[in-house]
Amino acid sequence: MATQQDFKTAVFGPLKSRRLGNSLGVGLLPYKTCSHDCIYCECGATTCLTTERKNYYPVETIPAQIDAVVAKNVPIDYVTFSGMGEPTLQCGLHVIIDHVKNLNCGIKTCLLTNASELYRQEVRAELKNLDLIVPSLDGSNEEEFRQINRPHPDVTLAKTMEGCIAFRKEYPAIAMWLEVFIVPGINDSPASLERFTALFRQIGPDKIQLNSLDRRGAVDWIRVPAREEMEKIADCFQNAGFCVEIVGKV
Repeated sequence: MATQQDFKTAVFGPLKSRRLGNSLGVGLLPYKTCSHDCIYCECGATTCLTTERKNYYPVETIPAQIDAVVAKNVPIDYVTFSGMGEPTLQCGLHVIIDHVKNLNCGIKTCLLTNASELYRQEVRAELKNLDLIVPSLDGSNEEEFRQINRPHPDVTLAKTMEGCIAFRKEYPAIAMWLEVFIVPGINDSPASLERFTALFRQIGPDKIQLNSLDRRGAVDWIRVPAREEMEKIADCFQNAGFCVEIVGKV
């Protein structure tokens, strides 16, 4: 299987994103190196389940790669840390974030993250100049969390919550869209929605984004919820006072 290091560039796109407009992706990890093994992951099963943070890719080479794309005058709304693993396992993300900020050309930075490493103060500090963070919160309790995200043994819902709450408290000016992937039969019951509401109140995100399966995940039994089901969940959270957006295509 090819890895990120097999390629000369870690920057890809820009691609049209459902949420971010024209998104220039930055993927810094070997294929499927992640702290989660989510059942819905469209990249397939995680092959390296880890919480080890290190220099998987030479981040000092990324600014020049970004500059090369920017020089082509293609529309870019966001430089987005994504790829095929958990971006915060890579050390030194601030090198890239600060470079984009210093370009002063209107391009923003976004991190898509499972939030497993946000409990680490050094990780939060690396992200202090982000424009947008999109953490995932798929389980309303530990049981749901483990069923859906199948995390590394060191990763717990409590630590994930700790990280999200701390990040929001330390950097309230950074926009936070909290993403919840709905898996019918696991995290969509009235009790689950009530627990989610309590967790959202602890974090205080700017927006809740409800997502659902778009392409085949790591397992084949996930049912795509009907639009009416997603709207009912959205109504529940909106009635609790949250801004909610359905981003799945159902």
